[in-house]
Amino acid sequence: MESLDKAPGVLRKAPQPYVTQEDVSKLLGCSRNSAYETIRDVNKWAVKNGYFPMKAGKANKYFFANIYGIPLEDVDRVIGSK
Repeated sequence: MESLDKAPGVLRKAPQPYVTQEDVSKLLGCSRNSAYETIRDVNKWAVKNGYFPMKAGKANKYFFANIYGIPLEDVDRVIGSK
C-alpha cells in the first residue's frame, strides 16, 4: 500500500498546526529556555483571548506568527525542514 501522502486524490501532506521549541529557536535565534518561555507566552495569550492553548511544549503557529510578526510562509518552511 502507498503511503498516505502519495495516495490517489491526496494533494499534499497536512501542515503542522503548531511550533515546537526547536522551531521557535530557529525562527527567533534564541536559546532553548527562551524558546520555551516564548511558547508559554503564546499559550497565555491564547487563553487571555478566549482560545484553547496547545499542550505543553507547543504553541499555535498562527498565533505565534501573528504575535511575533513572522510571515507564515517562513514558519512553514522551518516546520517543514525537520
